[in-house]
Amino acid sequence: MWDRVFQQSQYEVYAAGDTPREVMAVHRAQSSDGANFIALAARDADAAGGLAETVPRGFTIIHLTDEFPLAVLEPRAQEFHPLPAWLFELLPQDFVDHPDDRVRPLHLGFAGRVAKLWQPDWPAEGYVRRRIEGGPTAAIYQGGQPVAWALTHTITDRVGIIGMVHVLEEHRRKGLARSVVSAVSRELQSLGKRPTLHAFVDNVASLALFPTLGFRKVKRQVWGDAVFR
Repeated sequence: MWDRVFQQSQYEVYAAGDTPREVMAVHRAQSSDGANFIALAARDADAAGGLAETVPRGFTIIHLTDEFPLAVLEPRAQEFHPLPAWLFELLPQDFVDHPDDRVRPLHLGFAGRVAKLWQPDWPAEGYVRRRIEGGPTAAIYQGGQPVAWALTHTITDRVGIIGMVHVLEEHRRKGLARSVVSAVSRELQSLGKRPTLHAFVDNVASLALFPTLGFRKVKRQVWGDAVFR
């Protein structure tokens, strides 16, 4: 929320009162085949309901800092696909490093490949390119091609959110995900940022992996998409 409210000028920000109980950041699609994006933080369901009218119509990616706003948003949607996820954080004293000499930065030329595997249903290449340019990345290559990688979604004054962690299927169960997440975490900490990330509640592999690096669960949030009326 901090990033979208204070760091990204393209977001519209909605709140009520001098000490708001709810804040919504909205980025509207720039083309007919693009996606809206909303991020919502609220103290309770009643507060979240106060911003329901600001939800954009059409295909929208959602990030909710709690699960209770789902009850407010679902009645406004003709399609609704929420994905509860655990928010993890890594404290410096808990970090279990996993250095790997094979790790290199992810080359910008592979943004398209990352985008297709991460979000095959919408044009995400531009976003991925911005994230490769705008934050730490880590990749392991074989034959000149990346087979495992990790990027960041957001970097604020305090935290860095790691995301788009992926290992090609034929290279899994070899510790590569641990290597690339460790590398990005290490670089974020060197920048004075606290590494954080999300893992969907049904992603058994990620839920088992992240604690081995020292990450701990903070709370359940929600990512997903919807088509709003």
